[in-house]
Amino acid sequence: MTQYTRNILRVFKQATPQEIKHGKTWYKRALKECQDMADYHQLPVRVVAGVVAALSPTNKWERNLIDAHNMCKVFVKGGYVEDCKPCTYKKMRDKAWLVLTSMPDSIEEVSIILNGAKITDFFQCIMGKDVCVIDGHAWGIANKDRRTMQDVPSIGKKLRQDLQTCYSRAGKKHGMTAYEMQAATWVAWKRIHNC
Repeated sequence: MTQYTRNILRVFKQATPQEIKHGKTWYKRALKECQDMADYHQLPVRVVAGVVAALSPTNKWERNLIDAHNMCKVFVKGGYVEDCKPCTYKKMRDKAWLVLTSMPDSIEEVSIILNGAKITDFFQCIMGKDVCVIDGHAWGIANKDRRTMQDVPSIGKKLRQDLQTCYSRAGKKHGMTAYEMQAATWVAWKRIHNC
């Protein structure tokens, strides 16, 4: 077991029952939100989840859902991408629109369109794939190192894969997926460090 895995498990050991429950249910609730939105707009859930993931950078979850709903509504009514004003980057807005206009047939095709490690992993977690999002908090937990997000070093492909493997190993020790372990330790970490 690597030091990363040990550090993840140390934080998990400090998680409250509520935080563990949060970790085990967060992505299931996210999928339900996407499914409800997909049903409302009569779109495939993979497409809606792709829109949600694309619109997620710099966007709070509640606002992310509102922005995704609004974009789906504009699309279904035959509007234009310029009619959408999500709380994220223009590039992410355009990527979300491309998911809608391409109407991909599979999770893999949506992932290709998203084409960014964090948003692709976020999308795949929502869809139930046993991966996790490696952000600055996930890096900090695995490294037992609390830094501001601006001071977290760049997380390259190999490090991201190594950390995902460690979250997966830690999760398996407790009957959890990698994304459940990452979600539980993230909320525990925020409480422990008051961030």
